[in-house]
Amino acid sequence: MLNIQNLCLSIYGKEILKNINLNVDAGQVVAVVGESGSGKSLTASSIMQLLPNGSETSGEIWLSDADILLKSEKQMCAVRVHDVGMIFQEPMSALNPLQTIGNQVIEAVRYAHKGLSRKEQREKAEITLHRVGLEQSRFPLNTYPHKLSGGQRQRVVIAIALAQDPKLLIADEPTTALDVTTQAQIMALLKKLVDNSNMGLLLISHDLGVVSQVADHIIIMQDGAVIEQGDRGSFFQEMKEDYTKRLVAASQLELDKERRNKHDDQVILEVKNISKNYKLTSESIFSKNKILSALNEVSFSLNKGENIGLVGESGCGKSTLSRCI
Repeated sequence: MLNIQNLCLSIYGKEILKNINLNVDAGQVVAVVGESGSGKSLTASSIMQLLPNGSETSGEIWLSDADILLKSEKQMCAVRVHDVGMIFQEPMSALNPLQTIGNQVIEAVRYAHKGLSRKEQREKAEITLHRVGLEQSRFPLNTYPHKLSGGQRQRVVIAIALAQDPKLLIADEPTTALDVTTQAQIMALLKKLVDNSNMGLLLISHDLGVVSQVADHIIIMQDGAVIEQGDRGSFFQEMKEDYTKRLVAASQLELDKERRNKHDDQVILEVKNISKNYKLTSESIFSKNKILSALNEVSFSLNKGENIGLVGESGCGKSTLSRCI
């Protein structure tokens, strides 16, 4: 489905990507892993031809039977609508805060599936949001992004990409800033979508531990070059590069079990029975607003010299509590 051959990229003469070669087949998940600045996202941007000014590319990027690098901008617009979908890195900046989630998904449906009536566009949007786990009863189309948690916003971004029914899906750091439970849910969702739709998935990540459970093929990038790759079944047994071994080590969570109580008894913050409710947008002028309880009588105290960690799944109320404080 996707075949990149000897891709090189420079920006204002600065060499960024060096002879990148990779393939993505239908129904396959290929993970590109490396630290920040290794060239992962620019490889994805090269496929979409969404590159900064001063960019010069060479090599070949074959999508099915056409070389993307030979296409005009007008032709690339059609590719972005019908053939390649992209999940961008930060869902809050990828979504329009002034538009409801329904309007943003419907916009993608309207461009990719011309000829549908407004009712059919709305039904397609509802079905797509349902596919990513956002039920219409709890997350109506008139919901705004700021009312969703990070994991829920990420699901909306995935829904926008899926609304186009793409042959190839590019996910650029889809689990950044999400809790570990939501990370696992998003990864399982992407894997399920690939299996059900037989599309190809190019997964960009800095965390080898996150992608190792879903990727069929793993590619390691460093300083703009591919330094190691292999199928998941044999990759971790056959890896040779020290950089790859460091990535594997960094993905292992090491907990410091030693308890430290180096603080005094001076209380600098005390929270008592904090509750916070939100009125959800009603579906019509005749229905009552439903109430969402985000916090329910939360209490704790913080002493001088002490660290307190707020831990929980996406949507459990951590950020709301912080904003209340």
